[in-house]
Formats: sequence, C-alpha cells, structure tokens
Amino acid sequence: MRSTCTALILGAALAALPLAGHAIGKNEKGCLVGGAAGGVGGKLLGDHPILGAAAGCAVGTYVVRDRDLKEREAEKREHEKAAHHSAKRHAREREEERAQRDAEQRDRNPPS
Repeated sequence: MRSTCTALILGAALAALPLAGHAIGKNEKGCLVGGAAGGVGGKLLGDHPILGAAAGCAVGTYVVRDRDLKEREAEKREHEKAAHHSAKRHAREREEERAQRDAEQRDRNPPS
C-alpha cells in the first residue's frame, strides 16, 4: 500500500514537472535536468545518487550557461553583420546621390 501511494505521488509530481518549467530560469532548469540524469546515473553505476545528482546539476548549469553564451554571441554577430550591410547600403546610396548631383551640375554648366 505504501509503495503504491509513493509511486502515485511520484508519478503525479513527474507529470506536473513540465508545467512548472515556466516559473524557473535557464540555469535552474539545467540544474534540474542534469541533477535528475546524474542522480539516475549515479544510482545505476555506483549506488551514489546524491553525488551523481550534484555533479549532474553542475554540468547541467555549465551546459546551459555555455549554450546561452553561444546564442548571445551569434545574435551579436548577426547584429553586427546587419549593421555592416546597412552602412554599406547607405554609403552606396550617398555615392549614387553624389554622382547624380555631379551629372546634373555638368548638364547645367557645360564646359566652354
């Protein structure tokens, strides 16, 4: 009876876990996912679930932080690339305007 209640409570908690995912940040999610995987791995490999969970939490947090850093760097490169293309477009437009003004000025004042 007790094991049935425990299994039922554990199943309900695991079923509700994705719903709570919006309430926590990225690092905490990484710690939870890594800790769960590390705990299971620690239990299966060496009967040390606490050590496995602690190591998994650290690794999960590191992985999330590393992924977040790479995403920010990619966004920064994309922003710089867009700014560079915009600057080139504006320079090309200014050059075209300058050439058009020079052509109009030559048409108004033909050489003698």
